Amino acid sequence: MVDETHLAYLATNGFELSLPAKVNAVARDFTNPKDVGPERDRLADYWFVHWSGGKLYHLRLKGGGPNVDGEQIELETRRHPWLLRARLEDAIGEIFHKYEPVRLRPFVFLAQNAELAAEAAENAGIKPADLAGLTITPRYELSAKIYEPSNEEVRIGLFLNIRLSYDIGLHLPELQMKGVSLKGLHVVLRDPQPGQRRHLGRIENMQGSLLSLSEAHADAEVKVGDTKLEGSRENFSLVLEAILKGGKRKFEAALEQVEARYRLGPDFDKRVEEMGIFLQKKPINLGAGLEATVGERIIFSNDGQTPTIYSAPPVDYVFGRSGSPVARYAWDGLAQNGPYDRTSFAKRNPKLLVIMPKAAKGKVEQFLTGFRNGLGASNKGFPTGFMKVMGLASLEYDLCPVDLAGVARNAVASTYRNAIENKLSGEAQYDAAIVVLQNDHADLPGQDSPYLQTKSMLMTLGIPSQEIKMSTITQAANSVGYTMRNLAVSLYAKLSGIPWTVHHDQTVADELVIGMGFAELSDSRVAERQRHVGITTVFSGDGTYLLGNVSKECAYSDYPDTLRASITGVLRDVKARNNWQPGDTVRLIFHAQRPLKGIDVDKIAFQCGREVGADQDVELAFLTVTEDHPFQLIDRSAPGSPVRYGAEDRKGAYAPERGTIVRLGRHTRLLATRSGTLILRALTPLPRPLLISVHVGSSFTDVDYLSEQVLKFTSLSWRSVLPSAMPVTISYSERIAEMLGRLKAIPDWSTVALSTKLKFSRWFL
Repeated sequence: MVDETHLAYLATNGFELSLPAKVNAVARDFTNPKDVGPERDRLADYWFVHWSGGKLYHLRLKGGGPNVDGEQIELETRRHPWLLRARLEDAIGEIFHKYEPVRLRPFVFLAQNAELAAEAAENAGIKPADLAGLTITPRYELSAKIYEPSNEEVRIGLFLNIRLSYDIGLHLPELQMKGVSLKGLHVVLRDPQPGQRRHLGRIENMQGSLLSLSEAHADAEVKVGDTKLEGSRENFSLVLEAILKGGKRKFEAALEQVEARYRLGPDFDKRVEEMGIFLQKKPINLGAGLEATVGERIIFSNDGQTPTIYSAPPVDYVFGRSGSPVARYAWDGLAQNGPYDRTSFAKRNPKLLVIMPKAAKGKVEQFLTGFRNGLGASNKGFPTGFMKVMGLASLEYDLCPVDLAGVARNAVASTYRNAIENKLSGEAQYDAAIVVLQNDHADLPGQDSPYLQTKSMLMTLGIPSQEIKMSTITQAANSVGYTMRNLAVSLYAKLSGIPWTVHHDQTVADELVIGMGFAELSDSRVAERQRHVGITTVFSGDGTYLLGNVSKECAYSDYPDTLRASITGVLRDVKARNNWQPGDTVRLIFHAQRPLKGIDVDKIAFQCGREVGADQDVELAFLTVTEDHPFQLIDRSAPGSPVRYGAEDRKGAYAPERGTIVRLGRHTRLLATRSGTLILRALTPLPRPLLISVHVGSSFTDVDYLSEQVLKFTSLSWRSVLPSAMPVTISYSERIAEMLGRLKAIPDWSTVALSTKLKFSRWFL
């Protein structure tokens, strides 16, 4: 049962558009979309050209110029909004003719009178001249999108988003003189021409006026003066570290305050209002005799017969196989009841290998003792300890100190690895490992990373591991307890335990939710043929993690067949494990965030489901669940929550309550997963809702049920006691993909362990 009354309305970041009811166009058959470019150039200035479904559609812009042969058609905007939507994204740029576009579809431009780096520097007491050549500029993005707030009510809106653009204008020799290590960093053209590729490659070497590149798109050698560092957050941070050194943290704090004027809920809402005033000044020219006018803000409300806004029921955490006890908050339920599988958990006497810097042995021992036994009644975060909360009989640590005295940074990883090899030469067996790293060693890249080297070695042996930084070990007492909560949940899950599930009314014989993702295993951004692996995670309807699968590596062209084999394999495993009987109703719900371009992952998933469930009555649903969309929800009635008890600063202002669902179309919903109570910091930007879309080939299409299920799966992450922004079906797949991409840098790493020893393990948490 959903609650439709808690909200009167929600504002968005979009504007209503008044559009022609009908448009006249010319349509002709045009099979190859790759040939559209020359045709668009031929007809430029006189015709707008749009390809869709094997046809080329032409909309007259002005009289004269070449004629177009084809079928004269009349399109009703209410039924065929896609043509005007595409034209709008072209036409918006004409309103902003004084701005040089960064991108045309959607239309993106940079603010002209706002430069945030210099302002932040001044506020931080840093001379703006010290950061000359480094700029941060608000980046405005306008997207025309179709939405359907109620049945048969199809509209087009214009939606504004604001991001930040980072630019490093300093010449490479200047950066080198300031101490920036340039090798391996990506560079772009300093002054690209329209249509010219910006990204050039990675720096290999700089000799005089020439720059040698690895992974180059074209020339492997270019003029130094023609290039600049790519304006990524990573590069920007590296440059700041070199220039400001100890002053970097102070600058970043000041910068966060300045950036907040564009990112916090009330501030972002104000910027949207300002854009609306500008857009409403004059109509948008769509073509000969065709105009669009920008109207008021798009407001979702429940004024009509079809509810547009409603609240999902709160998620209940479950701590017993019978469906009880339950709790509203994860840690409260754990502390009061113990984990879900406390009566059947096999590893009640786990033995953990702890790898740590020798010089920090005392501090690490202190931390480990507190984690095992608790921090005492005076510490509200973690009073009783891991053993008692999880119902263990014992917890044994085996310490492996690593002597790092005099060890160079590029030799830290091998030193860790050698220490582990010596330790594992004995007969001891370990259920999991904890790897403690010095802060400045935690982010070492590739083969130099002690974390990746140790994780690779331990995973090959079937031992899941947990990284902990020394900054975590040495936290203040009032903070460390809350960190230990998250460690307790993650570690218990890595030991194959089930901390909790969520309440789920079983409606069919078996319901499985299957997360699908992929990883591109290549260090190169220019490689034409990258290696891919498919990632599949399988959960029961109540969120219990069943198993994961990582497919074999393959080329892009072979990915569909490899993915088909992987999905079929996991479904057969689950079919046998759950004992599907002929005639059983089985519901398979697939979640994906970003299927590979040009590959119909939904069709492959459906084929596999029907094949494995040939003897069953199989219901199928395929959802895309993503934060990568232009829609934003703004609740002006939400004041936010105090950052801490008694504090004046508030967090999460204008963020809709967790579980708020907004109808965007018949098969699409927006779902708010974070609210003021779950946002931790005052300057955290307004959270973006999830866009949930049910694919048209689905046989099970209850989008409200599926959206509420997505919300439940955000409460199932065993990386933290707090809900995650994304459902675990997506976040686990993305986590695996990220980890596989990093492990690729380790020469002797193999994914074989993931399909054997760690098949049922949550090693990636």
